[in-house]
Amino acid sequence: MVLRPIGSEEQSQHCIPVWDALLPTQKARASEYWLITQADHAALSGAIAAGLGPPLLQRLSSEVVTGIAHHDDGWAPFDAQISLINGRPLSFLDFLPQDFLRAWTSSIDSAEKLSPIAGAIVSRHFCRLGQSRVESRIDGAESCTLLVTFLDCEEERQQRLLGGHSREEFEFLTDVLQFCDVLSLYLCCGAGEDVAFRQVFGGRPICLRREAARTPDQAAVCRFEPSPFAEGGVDLALPARHFPEDRKPSTATLPFLLF
Repeated sequence: MVLRPIGSEEQSQHCIPVWDALLPTQKARASEYWLITQADHAALSGAIAAGLGPPLLQRLSSEVVTGIAHHDDGWAPFDAQISLINGRPLSFLDFLPQDFLRAWTSSIDSAEKLSPIAGAIVSRHFCRLGQSRVESRIDGAESCTLLVTFLDCEEERQQRLLGGHSREEFEFLTDVLQFCDVLSLYLCCGAGEDVAFRQVFGGRPICLRREAARTPDQAAVCRFEPSPFAEGGVDLALPARHFPEDRKPSTATLPFLLF
C-alpha cells in the first residue's frame, strides 16, 4: 500500500531528490490518508510509460509498457487488507525481507508470464532494490542471506530471459521502469516539492516542477525539464480509498497532468 497523508503536502522552492520528498510521506502521522494499492500504483507507472516519447526518448514496446504496468502484481495479497502499525496504515516500505521478497518474486513470476523482456526488467528492478538493501546493512544475518539468495536466483533468471536484448538495452529499459515507478510513487504519495530524478536520459537529468492547484479538485500539474513525454503530455488519474473507512467520501479519483 502507498500512503497519501491528507493535509500534509509540502512546497519547496528547491529541486530535491525525489526519494527525499517521497520517504517522509510513508512514515507521516496523519488523522486521514488516501490509500493506493500497489496494483493501482503500477498501473499508473504503465500509463506514464505509455506516454513517454520523442524527442527525449523513443516509444516503448507494448511488452515493456505492459511489464511496467504489472511490475507490482505480487503485492496483491498484502493489499487485500489494511494492516496497522501504531494506528497508521502499513506502507509498502514497512515490510521486512521475509515478506517483501515474496511480493517481489511473485511480481517477477507474473511479469515473466507476460513476456520474457517484461520478466527480465522487473527482475532487474527488484535486484537493484535488493542490492541496495544488502549494502545498507540494516538487516540481520538471516534476512541478509534471504536477500543474497534472491539476487543469485534472479541473476540466473535474467540471463535466461534476455534473449536477443543487449545488456545495454536491458539496463536502459530497467532505468525507464524505475523512472516510471518512482514518478508514480511521487504522484501517489501527495508530496508537493519540486523533485529531481536519479535516472538520466539523453545525457540529461530530469527535474519536475509543481504548479499550485487553484482548487482541491483541480488536477496536479507537473512540468518536466526536459520533458520525457511525447508532444502534448499525458492526462492521468488514480483511484484511492479513504482511511479511516468510516469517513466520507470513501473513494476518490486523483487527477494529474504531466508535461
